[in-house]
Amino acid sequence: MIIIIDEASAKLASFYYHGEIFKLQWRSVAGKASMSEELQEKLYGALLGKLLDELQKKLPDEQQNNLCVYEIENNSGYTESADNTAKANTGNLRIPKAPTDYIWIVSNRQQKQIADSLGIASVGEPQCGTRYAVESLAELDIEYLERVRRRYNHIPWDIGETDRCLIRELSLSDLPVLYELYDKPGMTDFVEPLYDYETELEYQKAYIENMYGFYEYGMWLVFSKETGKLIGRAGLEHDEMGYMIAPELWNQGYATEVCRFIIDYARENTDFEELYCRIDERNEASVRLAKKLGFTNSGHMDDDIHASIYRKNIKNIKNNEKH
Repeated sequence: MIIIIDEASAKLASFYYHGEIFKLQWRSVAGKASMSEELQEKLYGALLGKLLDELQKKLPDEQQNNLCVYEIENNSGYTESADNTAKANTGNLRIPKAPTDYIWIVSNRQQKQIADSLGIASVGEPQCGTRYAVESLAELDIEYLERVRRRYNHIPWDIGETDRCLIRELSLSDLPVLYELYDKPGMTDFVEPLYDYETELEYQKAYIENMYGFYEYGMWLVFSKETGKLIGRAGLEHDEMGYMIAPELWNQGYATEVCRFIIDYARENTDFEELYCRIDERNEASVRLAKKLGFTNSGHMDDDIHASIYRKNIKNIKNNEKH
């Protein structure tokens, strides 16, 4: 990720002081000739040439001279697609290739408009008119900037990881492997199947925009760290927890591992006092798992799907009771 910011705003942003994470790659867009050969090789042939030309045309000279470009020295464990999920922790630096690699911390509406014209994500204080606004630049941190960059460019967020799994949002490019998962024996015995492809595509477009985009949680995808392959689906539909794991991995602890992550995530990132699951009593494995995780049968039924409602309080739990 490449961060564009003017010098004055940089001093107000919390990440500015994280010297071990960011390094100043280049200062003053007006001084194109002063760029190092190494930086030219990495950036100029991709986007920076266009960026420089646009900035020199549109920004006043004093703003050009005060502009800074920062590059993250590591990839913070983030992945760009299911294909490289297994490489999430390699620490390899991604070479920026497109506007999707950039985010601009703007200090005025002019900068925001230029960012929009270049297709670059921007964030700033409310008066700047950005879609993603913060009351103060001091609130910014690396994770927030990365998530804004991804949301703007329709790149799924990485939610977290367990010992064996990586959990991230669904993207539309995941639909083929999602159908493969749902087509495995037993996967839809107790959950609804997917729609036909065109209907599912439209449903997921709306889901990504409205569920992920507004609530910042939802049903996520589960990938194997070892293979990078999709092995399940799990997450939150508001205060309801759901999960499914590929049948070849049943009875190996994957569901327990992933559901514990989700419970911890809900405890730390939502205001929910409790979570609930709807479980068909014929699904004996899920009933056992719910009880293992501390859910109890509330005595209520969802008559539409003949499922019992299991509930668990997730607040005010002693540390030794979490797992």
